[in-house]
Order: sequence, then structure tokens, then C-alpha cells
Amino acid sequence: MKLSNLSVITITCNNLEELLLTHESLDDFREKGGHHIIINGGSSVADCIRNSKLIEEPDYGIYDALNKGIKQVNTKYFMLIHSGDTLVQDNSILEGLLKEMESADLDLLLNNCSIEFGKGKRIMKSDKWKPWMFLFGAQPPHPPCIYKTNSVKHISYDINHRVIADFKYLEDLFKIKLRYGYGKKLLIHMSAGGATSSGLKSFFHVNRQFRQLKGTKKMLFFAIFRPMIKIYQMI
Repeated sequence: MKLSNLSVITITCNNLEELLLTHESLDDFREKGGHHIIINGGSSVADCIRNSKLIEEPDYGIYDALNKGIKQVNTKYFMLIHSGDTLVQDNSILEGLLKEMESADLDLLLNNCSIEFGKGKRIMKSDKWKPWMFLFGAQPPHPPCIYKTNSVKHISYDINHRVIADFKYLEDLFKIKLRYGYGKKLLIHMSAGGATSSGLKSFFHVNRQFRQLKGTKKMLFFAIFRPMIKIYQMI
């Protein structure tokens, strides 16, 4: 299936250095017909971006920007590559994954990503995640997911959860019984220091948000088992 059927959404907030890193990794993707949508919560990158759809306006954070990006998608499929992260597979792999989704009539295809971990990097493996793990506060590696647009466009990120809206979004998607599969391809390299993986401060912030979402008892349960599942996914 042609790359013209796939959009990549990238969000940023005037972080030009990281955005250019992501933008460059998608050069060949765009050249071969792929669509790149950039949502910038500021107004300072327009002169540096070419061959992408760029929207620059204030927003209410990461998840508001993602909602805006999804609304701009006009292709059959889309995926997310955040500013600072990079596409690490060639176009033929992406085309193969889209063909797999179409032939199996999948709404969601889970894939792998690498993440900076100490002085090296670890692979987050999607096939080591199962839907029952939501009960332990763990979602699949979400950046390398490929979504069928019409199957998910009616569900939005909840901007009231400024750190764990990705968890709630995926949990909501699986509640509607999406047809999903495991592509098992390493698609994205994620830079360190994300909102949920920046040390103890982010750990406690995430737990506070889980308490608001699920209550104190489940938050304590998640605090114990969620890190264990993340480690298991990287083994």
C-alpha cells in the first residue's frame, strides 16, 4: 500500500532543534508521498519547515495538540512521532505494515520502539503487552502504533489528564473492541525525558494522575506493578 495512505503527526512547542531532528528523519517518507502534519503550540518554526502541513497556534498542552493533529488527518491511516523522536525504518517496511493492516482489516497495529535508557537504549516490545495489562496501569508502546483513522477518530485524548491521557486514550480504544495486531517492527527511536519517564518527579506526578483517574487503591496497585511490566517489555 502506498505511503500516501499514511499521515504522521508531530507535536512541538517552538522546540526547533528537536523538531528538525524528527523532520529530517521523515524526509524520505514525505518524498515518497507520505503526509506530515506538524502542530506547534507557538509561532516560530514556519520558516524552517518544508513539505509538511504546519499549524501554529496556542494550545492546552500535548494532548490538545494531538487532538488537533488527528482532526487534520485525511488519510486512511496515521501514526504519531513526537518532536525529538525519529523514524528508524525505511518506506518499504511502512508500506508492508499498511498492507498487513488492510488485508487483515485491522484498526490498530502495535509495533516496537527503542528508548534512551541510561547510556544505552532498550527496545520496548509490543508483543509483550496484552490488553489485560491495562488492569495494572500499563499500555502498549504507543508512539509506534498505526491507527485506522475512521475507526478511532471519534475518540479524543482527555486533556484533563495532562500526563496519562495516552493511557486513557488507548484504554478507551480497546473498550470499543478494536481489531488489532502485532506488527513487531522497530519503527521509532524515542529520546529520553518524556512526560512519564523523567525520573522520580514524573513517577509521582503520574501516580497522582492515576489516583484522580482510578482512585487511591488502584493508584497504589499501579505504582507497584506498572514499572515491573515496563521492565518486562524491555527484556
